[in-house]
Amino acid sequence: SILYCRRKSPKPSGSGKRAPASRNNAAAARRRPDEPVPLHVAIAQIKESFSVRRQYKMLESWEGACSRFFRELMRHQWISAAKPKFIFHVPVPVLFPAIKEAYEKKIKNPMDLTTAECKLLSGGIYTNPKNFVSDVALVFANAITFNRAGHDEGEPLSCAYFDASRHLLRYTRWLSLEYLNPYLTDSDHTDPPTDEGLVTTWGLTKGNKNLAREEMNEIVMKLLIDKSEEGDRYTWMEGECEKLLKSLRHQSDLKYMHFFIQPNYPADYTAYIAKPMDWERVQQTLQTRSYDTIGDVVDDLRLIFSNALKYNLRAQGTETVSGRAYDAAVYMSTKLEVAIDKMLISVSERVEREKIDRLTAERELEAAERAEEERLRTAWQKEKEQSRSNTEVKTRVETIETVRVIQPRRRHRQREVDFDVPFFDEDDGHHEQSQMEALRQQKLVYDKQQKDRLIMQKMTHDLGIRIYSKMAQRAQAIAWAKKVATKKVAEQELAMKSSQNDGNINGFGARTNVAPKPSNVSAQIDKEGREQVKLCISKPKKPKRRRKPLLEF
Repeated sequence: SILYCRRKSPKPSGSGKRAPASRNNAAAARRRPDEPVPLHVAIAQIKESFSVRRQYKMLESWEGACSRFFRELMRHQWISAAKPKFIFHVPVPVLFPAIKEAYEKKIKNPMDLTTAECKLLSGGIYTNPKNFVSDVALVFANAITFNRAGHDEGEPLSCAYFDASRHLLRYTRWLSLEYLNPYLTDSDHTDPPTDEGLVTTWGLTKGNKNLAREEMNEIVMKLLIDKSEEGDRYTWMEGECEKLLKSLRHQSDLKYMHFFIQPNYPADYTAYIAKPMDWERVQQTLQTRSYDTIGDVVDDLRLIFSNALKYNLRAQGTETVSGRAYDAAVYMSTKLEVAIDKMLISVSERVEREKIDRLTAERELEAAERAEEERLRTAWQKEKEQSRSNTEVKTRVETIETVRVIQPRRRHRQREVDFDVPFFDEDDGHHEQSQMEALRQQKLVYDKQQKDRLIMQKMTHDLGIRIYSKMAQRAQAIAWAKKVATKKVAEQELAMKSSQNDGNINGFGARTNVAPKPSNVSAQIDKEGREQVKLCISKPKKPKRRRKPLLEF
């Protein structure tokens, strides 16, 4: 028999403390029909509407898997019950009664996260995991449909909910296919995305899981790691890589992992393995900040076990050390892939979430700047009208004995300089005009910088082409000179060989030693009776000093 618990659960499902029913009923009686209901009160009312709420340990296996998936989804920073940034926990008309009619016209099948969880825990409503996942996905799909018009118009709140719903819908699909992996059907069927690139409903198939894994691989594997200085605390990306390393070093896995921790390779290991890899080498490379992308870390970890499978394949199924190493590599490689799947979900979600947070912050900043400009413009118009009314010349009529008109006296302003100084009113709105002028000047400077950058790029390109052509010509000239020199040397050697063959053989076929003719200098030295040339070397004469001429006065 299945035990049931009435409105009670040992683990609150992310909805905070529940208020007593009497207090909620009294508050509801005092509240007006068009007044919004507080979030915690609305959640409590939804849970009270379901009479049965089973404990988590009493759920069936697939219901427990759905519950774990839902609790992991509720840990998301945007919808966490502690401080939710976006509210998907209760029906929209409950929190926003003013848009009830507009919401009901657009959304025909409303759903919220609290209702989906209560339907799961009450039992008998969902018959398989796909029905529960479809209801959770419907929450975010409805939000996308309702806020699409406001997003197209540029309304900040609608834009924020539209982008957040798209991200949470995608994250729900990744998370459900991971946590409900034992209940996936062995099918290659995939649900294609819509024109907007969204998958609003999906089947729990292995084909969809492979498709989701490809999406996350494109986001994560080529992502450049935000590196810290060696010895400092890891960044969040480096921390994810460290978690991946630590997932292989649990105490329960030591009997399998001890083969791959240190580089203890056999003598003939390099004959089979081109790039040896071990756990300590990966850790050391991570500590020295030598990895550029997360994919590099994953590739090296996979290489550890692929090397072991390749080298120990011949000992598969034996009781030798190689056979045990092969079995350990099979086990640890499977565990590594599970850890990689969790890492892919975590990193992909954070990267996409930070993109949307930056986009939302930019929109809020632009909206604040527009509001400030409008406020300054309104204040400027108001001050301008007020200054005009104050500067009008008014007459006062006073009756003493006779009626006379008294004109207002203008204060004489003393001049401290001998030239006229123009007078400007400080409250005539020049501040707004100067601000707009500064923005216009900044735009002109930016346009000039863009033009200068284009000119510099063109000049750099032309200079590079000229330098490259000169270098190519120089290399071609050097090659031509080497070729000509080689040809000349070969011709000289050939000429020398031919001259020796022609001049050193007499008529009888015998070789004769013919001395080369001496030079003219050698011939003159050997000549008898030549007169010797005497060379006298004298000391260089010092130049005579010239006397300086006397100065004539």
